[in-house]
Amino acid sequence: MTAGPSAPARVRVIRLLRVREGMEAEFVRSYEGVRAGAEGFSGHLGEQLCRSLDDPAQWLLTSEWADLDAIRRWRTGDAHRTLVEPMNACLHDDRWTGVFQVRETARR
Repeated sequence: MTAGPSAPARVRVIRLLRVREGMEAEFVRSYEGVRAGAEGFSGHLGEQLCRSLDDPAQWLLTSEWADLDAIRRWRTGDAHRTLVEPMNACLHDDRWTGVFQVRETARR
């Protein structure tokens, strides 16, 4: 099923991150705080955190949102800024973030 013109288009945020050596436990703790804050935010649909098997310093964080407006509200809010500071302190500067529209596909 595809979204009609009046239906909001879900978006997925994908972040590719490199965690500083020795800061993995602090990163996961601080991520859990961010996740808990996002779960109570209107339009948040879910989160997933993955660690690379090939490069343990590399992590993939995804979140899904009801629409682009929801993620924009979350990212620009004071709570977001406060919550992500400890997490970002665990990261190297070479990080990548992309925002994608979720395309619905027919189920078989």
